[in-house]
Amino acid sequence: MYKKCLAMMVICFTFLLTLSTISNAQVIHEVKAGDRLSEIAKQYGITVNDLAKLNGLDENAHLVLGQAILIPGSTYIVQPKDSIWEIANRHVTNEETLMSHNQLTSRVIHPGQKLEIPSPQKANVWAGTYFVPKDKNTNAWMLDHYQDTLSSIFVFEYRPDPYGNLILLEENEAHTLAWKKNIPPYATLTNLSEVGFDADLTHQIMSNPSIRKKLIENIYSLLDSHDYKGIVVDFELVPIEDRENLNQFIKELTERLHPKGMEVMIAVPPKQGDYVPDYSSAYDYKTLGQYVDRMFLMTYNWHWPGGPSGPISPIDKVRRTLDYAVSVVPSSKLMLGIPQYAYDWTITEDERIGTAYSTQHAIDLYTRYQSEIYYDEVASTPWFRYVDEEGILHEVWFEDPRSLLAKIRLVHEYGLGGIGCWHLGITMPQTEDLILEEFNVIK
Repeated sequence: MYKKCLAMMVICFTFLLTLSTISNAQVIHEVKAGDRLSEIAKQYGITVNDLAKLNGLDENAHLVLGQAILIPGSTYIVQPKDSIWEIANRHVTNEETLMSHNQLTSRVIHPGQKLEIPSPQKANVWAGTYFVPKDKNTNAWMLDHYQDTLSSIFVFEYRPDPYGNLILLEENEAHTLAWKKNIPPYATLTNLSEVGFDADLTHQIMSNPSIRKKLIENIYSLLDSHDYKGIVVDFELVPIEDRENLNQFIKELTERLHPKGMEVMIAVPPKQGDYVPDYSSAYDYKTLGQYVDRMFLMTYNWHWPGGPSGPISPIDKVRRTLDYAVSVVPSSKLMLGIPQYAYDWTITEDERIGTAYSTQHAIDLYTRYQSEIYYDEVASTPWFRYVDEEGILHEVWFEDPRSLLAKIRLVHEYGLGGIGCWHLGITMPQTEDLILEEFNVIK
């Protein structure tokens, strides 16, 4: 897997007090000792099969402590040892809003009591996500299965060579199939080479006016011949020395494509200031935001396989990124990137080595090993540990309905124009369900 993706939080969202609510919100049940899937399903009046399918589980799965179960509907049934604060926090609201919504005058609640969970009014959102092509049949299945949650796809990926030529992708009619589903496709351009994300490659291209122009012409030809709606520029690890080169490349690219009705997007790493962190200073949010149609914020990978274990997308750092981004770029142009993968670190006395896989695989693992799920309240991210068959300790950080809902609510709070992830096909079932409950996906 190349990267990314493309958290939850407990800060009081006072803005919810003024928002109208909808009746088809989702509720989140946190598994406690003795809980069984069949009993939860019966309590909420849903079939075991439907509940299991929604949560990526087998019907006979043994639940684990701390596991978050997403349940359709807006009615939450109070469980033993629940508190108003805990229920509000889990559903990304605050105690005052929850109490007011249910006309409660006391924080005392009782097991079996029913509470209506408030939710913000649905917002219109442009939802685009990275799409790694497979064979034609698999492409068709993915586009059909996920079409309700997609405004567009970003076909991953095309690469330039050092001379401005494009290395084409075997995308197996993904662009044609996407148009048939009313999902306009974009081509993704990366700076990947045999060494990974290649700073030298991007410097050679962007610093040379003739090579830069040649690449732009080749991009135009690709979009025209394949009927792509636009281009997503995903140049990563660009050094600060190429800050102006990147600005100039994007400026010239938009000047070439916009008159032809083609759009330009750029994926950028998370920043909390123009030169914060310094290693991402090449990405001039303000200038780039003046040219591009959309900016995809890669708000993930604060921890990665080559470093220490920890949350992939901690909500406190995501929030600081958004605070800065909306101060220099129109919020309507910004897309919040969310990770749909897990990192699994093996932990020994000497080192921690990470591996990436889908969130669904993480669910399968903690179910298999019956690992208790812990929740980091600061990062709003779940994690667990297990010992494999060889006696090696692992630590896994991933996403669940609590952390996903927290990120999704940031789209409401900051008035962002879009949301997306890395990448289609590795998402867990709860993701699509939450998106459809929270947003009207723009087509």
